[in-house]
Amino acid sequence: MHRTKIIAAILILIPCVLIALKFSYWNYTFKNILPQKKYEVGIDLSATGFNQPVSISTFLPQSDSRQTIIDEVNNSHQMNFLVEQTSFGRKGNWNNPDASSNISANYSFGFIGKAIKYVIDTSLQVPTNYSLAINEYLVATENIQTNHPEINKLFIDLIGDTKNIYIILTKIHNYTQSLKPRPFKGVTDALTAMRLGEASCNGKSRIFIALARSANIPSRLVGGLILESGVKKTSHQWVEIFVQNEWIPFDPLNDHFATLPHNYLTLYKGDQFLFSHTPNINFDYSFTIKTRLASNPLLQNELKSHPFNAYQLWELFESIGIPLGLLKIILLLPIGALIVALFRNVIGLKTFGVFLPALIAVASRDTGLFWGLIAFIIVIGVVSLIHFPLEKWGILYTPKLVIMLVAVVILFLVVAFFAIELNIESLAYLALFPIVVLTISAEKFARTITEDGFVPALGLTFQTLIVSSLAYVAMNSDSMEASFLAFPELFLSIIGINLLLGQWIGIRVIEFFRFKVLLK
Repeated sequence: MHRTKIIAAILILIPCVLIALKFSYWNYTFKNILPQKKYEVGIDLSATGFNQPVSISTFLPQSDSRQTIIDEVNNSHQMNFLVEQTSFGRKGNWNNPDASSNISANYSFGFIGKAIKYVIDTSLQVPTNYSLAINEYLVATENIQTNHPEINKLFIDLIGDTKNIYIILTKIHNYTQSLKPRPFKGVTDALTAMRLGEASCNGKSRIFIALARSANIPSRLVGGLILESGVKKTSHQWVEIFVQNEWIPFDPLNDHFATLPHNYLTLYKGDQFLFSHTPNINFDYSFTIKTRLASNPLLQNELKSHPFNAYQLWELFESIGIPLGLLKIILLLPIGALIVALFRNVIGLKTFGVFLPALIAVASRDTGLFWGLIAFIIVIGVVSLIHFPLEKWGILYTPKLVIMLVAVVILFLVVAFFAIELNIESLAYLALFPIVVLTISAEKFARTITEDGFVPALGLTFQTLIVSSLAYVAMNSDSMEASFLAFPELFLSIIGINLLLGQWIGIRVIEFFRFKVLLK
């Protein structure tokens, strides 16, 4: 036992030493090891033509200093596709010369953005002139009525005669941000937003621009998306102000002053419509957004040659076609298993199987924790209902398990079908669950009801859900994933901790409550 403790201590100490060396001598910093959030975006377009040519256009993203666009794929087989570069942004054009039925198109890409924040010099004054290329962002337009008497009066009341850029922008931002927000209901021009005292993102942005141009500060509209996991139809518009030869972002709807969060995707610049299409057709669209964790380019590029870097292993597996997403699951599975061991050996919770909670946590990475737990409960319930008649009919164990397995597969396919029909994308990923393990666990649940009663079986299910939830939290932690990507030697620590857990002979936490009378 003493020798085991020494080995465990060594296994825990080795990663500590290697990590210290990486930070001290091998240029590791938290900045270059933390992973980045990656968004997978799909633009789904559909239209019904009536024996006429059909065309659909939308702006597509492009990389710049703030956003990186990767893995662009056009999945449109029914329509011709062409990309053109315009002065407002990159545009995708789909067309079908003779659409007589439903047609669809899909364009997908990956997005990695970074948050930006500008510091505006508080003493800066408004310039008297700009270059010809910038002057176009000072003129009035149909929807930005800079020269209208009512907007001129608002400008004088709000700004006065100050020429301080910081003060002007602060007052404009505070005014537009104070306008009552309203759902998007089409184009709202600057004058209408001012008169109503309320507006959606495009109305607030246009009155912001009208006031800024009145102060002789160039400004323009920016259109794009705020990325959050799910399916949506809502796009977003904000403002860019030209100050000190830089375009600085402002979002009067969400109160971002000279800042932009990492999940703002820019699609075009200018007062444009995101979509345009042939008139007199049934047109529909949606954005499907998934969130993933992407490797930090600094870790992959700057530190890949250093010892004990997980990316060396990743490149080897990727060269033979094994996806990196699978390797991430493999890397984090021991974390979930460690959580299970701690709660079974130290806390005293019981679960269906040793590794089932960790497997549920792995599968829930795609479905989300809520739907993952729902799936587990559904399988437990359905298999239990099937178990009792099979048990009554005297069906042997192995054939009975096969029947249950087929029933679970059918159940998952049916649920996935309805999830797709109802646009519940997370629920559609139930097919990724470890079906065989779930089936065996559900059979154990039904047998526990037969042998011990419903309440003990329910208690065992509840404890399994608790451990699965905690394993999910640990395995989906950005910090945890970053740690094991950058420091794979931490696996030695997991072995060391489990060696100590394997010799645990103390009273479990739950037993303090069970035997508190005897302990007193």
